[in-house]
Amino acid sequence: MAVFSAAVSFSALLAVEYAQTKRSLQTSLLDMEVKRLETEKMRDLDKTKSDFFANISHEFRTPLTLISGTVDRLEDEQKSPSILQESHRLIKRNADRLLQLVNQLLDLSKLEAGKLTLEKEPGEIVGFAKRLAGTFSSQFESKQIAFSGSYPKGPIYLNFDPDKLEKVLSNLLINAYKFTPTSGTVRFDVSCPAQTEADVRLQFKIADNGIGIPAERLPYIFDRFFQGEASATRSYEGTGIGLALVRELTELQGGTIQVESSPDSGTCFTVELTLERAEPGAIPGLKQSEGALDTAWIPQAPKPAGKRSLNHLAIRTTVLIVEDNPELRHFLAQSLQNQYRILEADNGQEGFTIAATSVPDLIISDVMMPVMDGINLSEKVKNDERTSHIPFVLLTARADSESKIGGLDTGADAYLTKPFDMKELRVRIHHLIEGRKKLRERFSRSLDLKTSEIAVTSTDEKFLKKAMAILEDNIANTDFDVVFFSREIGMSRTNLHRKLKALTDHSATEFIRAVRLKRAQHLLEQKSGNITEVAYAVGFNSLSYFNKCFKKQFGKTPSEYLVH
Repeated sequence: MAVFSAAVSFSALLAVEYAQTKRSLQTSLLDMEVKRLETEKMRDLDKTKSDFFANISHEFRTPLTLISGTVDRLEDEQKSPSILQESHRLIKRNADRLLQLVNQLLDLSKLEAGKLTLEKEPGEIVGFAKRLAGTFSSQFESKQIAFSGSYPKGPIYLNFDPDKLEKVLSNLLINAYKFTPTSGTVRFDVSCPAQTEADVRLQFKIADNGIGIPAERLPYIFDRFFQGEASATRSYEGTGIGLALVRELTELQGGTIQVESSPDSGTCFTVELTLERAEPGAIPGLKQSEGALDTAWIPQAPKPAGKRSLNHLAIRTTVLIVEDNPELRHFLAQSLQNQYRILEADNGQEGFTIAATSVPDLIISDVMMPVMDGINLSEKVKNDERTSHIPFVLLTARADSESKIGGLDTGADAYLTKPFDMKELRVRIHHLIEGRKKLRERFSRSLDLKTSEIAVTSTDEKFLKKAMAILEDNIANTDFDVVFFSREIGMSRTNLHRKLKALTDHSATEFIRAVRLKRAQHLLEQKSGNITEVAYAVGFNSLSYFNKCFKKQFGKTPSEYLVH
């Protein structure tokens, strides 16, 4: 019995210890899982903050570039009345934009600290809404957007905070402006779904037929710092704080906000507020709120992107500007138009299409753009045989060394941080274009240069090696011409001409003839046959034409060359 009792006691002890160990392990595993989730949450938060700071940096640096660049232009250029007027407007718009960004950040900070309070005052809400809509009419008209609205009949006197309400509605109208394409529609409807003797329930609807919001992103659009797109390729400028501020200001006023949206169909925001009635006699006088959001900062596009073609057609050198901000693109075009012929694009994809068809002498590109960002554009340009030779300048709001190295790794030739000095940009452009000219001149003087000495990218080197190999294989073929050449190399005649002209300063026909003559010179030096045999060996079927071309190339006829 004693042994049996001991065994039972020992088993019970083991069971208790096992249970305790199991509970301890479960607790440890639970703690580990909690820590893992916390780590993931912190990582997501860090990424959100990183994206936000990248975007807010971009938002600040672009207007700063325009302000500082415009001031420099006013100092350097002749100050005609039209330049002064346009420059003053540009400075004012971008200063207002910076002020608006700062005010939004301060409002969020006050909300978070619980220090932002309502400052209600009696006012007439229908007139307030109509005046607010009126400030946006010209902006929508400039973009050819049909802007309409509906309002309750007669005046409605209520106690409300005009500054907070205006910020809510203005942010939503600005979003509608940004995300609605040209020739789209925007509606601003104000209604009273319910009212009593004491208060009125108001409904504000702002609907557009713009790009819409994907269903998976819809639950997050009111989150602070949330961006609906990747920061480098987002289609529209923004900081990720506008809608967060809208929701928090709406809730501060005791209201609600809802959104309905679908891609390519548009978006509708509905704000509902219940406001107490006010006596008309209590209103001292109609006034606009002091904190109104000025819509004058919204960028205006003077000319459609990609359509600019200056009258200075005698200027051979062409610069392509790829920038999604219309004011900055226009500013760059104006600053460079006296030295270069300017082409424009407002995103990387359009920029690449123009680069491949027009083959400019240099490309200036922003980094953060819709559809295709500047990094991907640079990489695509440098890896395409038609465009790989084009010098590429990146403009960016990202000043860290990692971003700079990433941009240069794509093959970009220069990397300038906003706000940049326009004088520095001009110098960079000049040296990059002159560097290309010197390489072409070196090739023109001698076709014995190695391809690695002619080109600065591996794509150019491969192209020239391929071109030389095709010529080597067909050097004696009298039927080998530009059509044959373009078919063999896999390019259109136009693109082949542009590419060879950019790399060697020779057209395709001149390039074929120059290589043949250089081979003829080599054969004559090696005494590999008489003049007639050499002429036929390098693809000439006319001895007189061969003599004429040889003398033009080397300053002597083949006979004179052999004598010396």
